[in-house]
Amino acid sequence: MSHVPQRSEGDLMNNKCVNAISLAALIVFGGVACVGRVHAEDSADEQNSDADKIVLDLSGAWEMEGVLPGEGEKKLFHKLHPDCGPANVPGDVYTDLWRVGRIDDPHVGRNGQRAKWVMDYEWWYFKTFKVPPEMKGKQIRLMFDGIDYECDVWLNGESLGSHEGAYSRFDFDVSELVNYNSKRDRTENNLLAIRLPPPPRTFALVCGRKYRWHGDYGNNVTPFGIWRPVRLEATGPVTIEDIYVTSDLQSGDAADVNVQVTVRNDSYRTRELTFDMSVQGDNFSSSPVTTLIVRDAEPGENVFTIPLRVEDAQLWTTWDLGDQNLYRAEVTVHDGSSFQDRETQSFAIRDLQMEMNPGWTPEEVEFPWTVMLNGNRHYMRSACWGGPPDMFTGRATESMYREYIRLAKEANINNLRIFCWHPPETELFYRLCDEAGITVWQDFSLSHYLYPRDRETIQKIFDESIDIVKQIRNNPCVIFLSGGEEILYTNSDDDSDFFLQLITELERAVAPYHSVQWIPTCPLSWPNVQKEFKPRDSIHAHAPHYGAGLVMLEEYYSSLEYAFVPELAITSCPSPESIRKFIPEKEVWPPGPSWGYHWADLDILRIHNYEVFGDQLTEGFDQFVEATQIAQGVYFQYSGEHFRRMKPKNSGVSFCHLMLHTPDMKWAIVDFYLQPKKSFEYVKRTFQPVLVSMQYDKRRWNPGETFEGQIWVVNDLFEDYPNCTVSVRFLDDQNREFHQTTRRIGDVGADSAKSFAAVKVPVPGKRGDKFYVEMQLQDGDGNIISENEYFLLVDDQQEAKKMLEAMGIEARDRKSNGGETIRYFQELMGDRFMPAKLIEDFR
Repeated sequence: MSHVPQRSEGDLMNNKCVNAISLAALIVFGGVACVGRVHAEDSADEQNSDADKIVLDLSGAWEMEGVLPGEGEKKLFHKLHPDCGPANVPGDVYTDLWRVGRIDDPHVGRNGQRAKWVMDYEWWYFKTFKVPPEMKGKQIRLMFDGIDYECDVWLNGESLGSHEGAYSRFDFDVSELVNYNSKRDRTENNLLAIRLPPPPRTFALVCGRKYRWHGDYGNNVTPFGIWRPVRLEATGPVTIEDIYVTSDLQSGDAADVNVQVTVRNDSYRTRELTFDMSVQGDNFSSSPVTTLIVRDAEPGENVFTIPLRVEDAQLWTTWDLGDQNLYRAEVTVHDGSSFQDRETQSFAIRDLQMEMNPGWTPEEVEFPWTVMLNGNRHYMRSACWGGPPDMFTGRATESMYREYIRLAKEANINNLRIFCWHPPETELFYRLCDEAGITVWQDFSLSHYLYPRDRETIQKIFDESIDIVKQIRNNPCVIFLSGGEEILYTNSDDDSDFFLQLITELERAVAPYHSVQWIPTCPLSWPNVQKEFKPRDSIHAHAPHYGAGLVMLEEYYSSLEYAFVPELAITSCPSPESIRKFIPEKEVWPPGPSWGYHWADLDILRIHNYEVFGDQLTEGFDQFVEATQIAQGVYFQYSGEHFRRMKPKNSGVSFCHLMLHTPDMKWAIVDFYLQPKKSFEYVKRTFQPVLVSMQYDKRRWNPGETFEGQIWVVNDLFEDYPNCTVSVRFLDDQNREFHQTTRRIGDVGADSAKSFAAVKVPVPGKRGDKFYVEMQLQDGDGNIISENEYFLLVDDQQEAKKMLEAMGIEARDRKSNGGETIRYFQELMGDRFMPAKLIEDFR
């Protein structure tokens, strides 16, 4: 398709990082060890009564160089501009090195292993720039939206301070440190130097302040760099630090809007401030609603709330339930006639409530999982977001973000879950979700590692989390916050108790800063981690992956009853064309060691192929790859339809994943090169807002056995469909129809899930054949509302179960020897290699 953006080396070598567009971020001063703060003189702003805020974007071309730790200062890098190579900010260290040829593409083959030397160095970034003369006399702040993971900063040879934490914003007052040009001097006479120490190598030491970059995927190098924008801002001595907008729907179509404005008064005296505010449509046309208040601001931080009423409020909801109306609040602050600061903030008016899922007792489910948007149930047809689009953020472009969000919507996904193996996203991502009507579940970066338990480290985690909340809380897409991922997966009660206390304290720490649903962690209900939580809240439904062959998909998924399923994972391969972009040609087929390095679990892939097709399908590259994608789709279809038929007792399921930030043989339904897999179409069908579904207990039926199924219709929309009919066709593997039936099912109610009719059909053919079921739902006027299809096997279920168990035991024994996904390759395993005929089967 011509509109699909492609990853190409030319584009990536020249792209401007997506984060560079984020110039309107909210700024909070915190987490900085600095040398002191210079206060603007009270008289300095009097001469700027007609001035406005001035922003100098420092994104774009920088320079960089690396040295051994501690050597940069010895060589006076912070004072004297050394010989350097080109770099881009926002970006990352690896991308800058790759662009100039100092490392090979770390995504390709096993190049990531050869790039590990990068983590032994400190990397210095340099920017020379001119300061606009219009900034003179104003308070000038150097603003950072995010540096991963830590840094030291100098301007014109003077140390400004240090910062830790990949997500939190920080700034320095540089009013007295910047140089101005004379009228004849056009040189860039300011030097900004930033040192990035070697990146963290142990997640436990930085959890909560950096995402978990390694696990059973993503375990080559630690990403780091100046990944968000840098700029200078010139204002008066009073600056707007934060805007937080909340709303309450009133009778009629009105809404009361409260705009909480945090300002920082950096002068020594109390100032009488005038707040001039307007609210109007951001992506639609509306007349502005304005108000003006006067408040006294003491030196330091001050918080004021500005109320106003919006008549005929236009609401925001998900794409399947209505419109995505966004508003814009603009706040201007004056001290008398002297301009101080101006900020704008996008927000939405919507009513977000949580309700307990019906059908459960208080002993079974503790948390409310049903999301009510403007009074309507939002069943979450979700996928895990494995972003950013590239783990090396200097290669992540705006077009990639836009295409992934477009594909999510095309797949009928209405929720994305960001869990702790992936960072809180860019401003662009949340804006695109706001515009697309896709809600977001946001985890904090906590997982089951043995963290330092000192109070100083814990407080740093809390501070980082608070700033994350402040950055995203105005986005209407954000509806869930969670303490983290699988936090209670520990080997001791003592560790589990500590983590439970940690997320309890984290909940209290962030509670004053948001108004959405809090979930301590997930899953809450797996027996080994249940603690005092209830047994039916949530589960990570991963047994067919981690226990491949030891459970059959029909038996496992149909046994699950939970209020919510935050993760359900199955793996597959990207397309042959995509694989050839990151696997060296000599290792493409049969699979070479680079497959293992990119997390291809060959045992699991062939077991899934056998379960779905009755054949491992390892005799050809294209055949094997396509089979893994279809198998992934069948797993997602069977499980997803099961949980959707449970509605409203179940209120959502999240497939793992939509996409991932590296090229791999893992979870995604859209690969790293933005190409949908075959499984994408299965998810698209499964997640139709109105779904006609066939419930059946097994996929294998012996010749002559009677297939038994049940016709269901699931309707997530708030629209009735009267006088409906469902037609069902059965076809053999020669595409010949052997049975057809049409059932008049009557009305399909809004927001419903209902079983309508049984279907019984003798199965023809011989063992080894396939047969297909096609379904179509029409309303009373003959309009097609939903279509669905399945493929099943003519085979013996119990014999297949025995075969799968044998394959599962063999795979488990091989994995017990260690090596994870490199265990198939003798050259990587050495003496631990377990000989097997496995690789020989791939021909």
